[in-house]
Amino acid sequence: MKKHFISVALFAVLATMAVSCQKENIVEPQSATADVGTVRTVLYAVNGVEHRVTLYGDDAWESFVDSMMDLTEQGYDVRIINENAATHRVGTKDVQTTTTSSQSEARTWAMQKADEGYTVTTHYENGQYKCIAVR
Repeated sequence: MKKHFISVALFAVLATMAVSCQKENIVEPQSATADVGTVRTVLYAVNGVEHRVTLYGDDAWESFVDSMMDLTEQGYDVRIINENAATHRVGTKDVQTTTTSSQSEARTWAMQKADEGYTVTTHYENGQYKCIAVR
């Protein structure tokens, strides 16, 4: 029994020494994420029904606002809040309004105001987009 124990112990010591002498290959992990730019968490409401979405990058943001403008043109009232830019102020409200017949102008204005921290509401009637920004 004593001979068997010594053999096993000697084998264990030699095995650990052999492993510790081997050259280790260091492999650095590769990042699987792409550079997406700005991340926006957007709270939005369509006819009063609220939703939340996280958008990765400016292209996703533009596409999202485009889809909201399409809903506006179909007769829905849309409200957009970029939660990453929103500021909660107490006191006097800053209200800005624009009216345009161009969807691209309305989209650009809504994106800019939402990124500035405004709550943007859009409405479409008689061929005109009415956009109201409140902060």
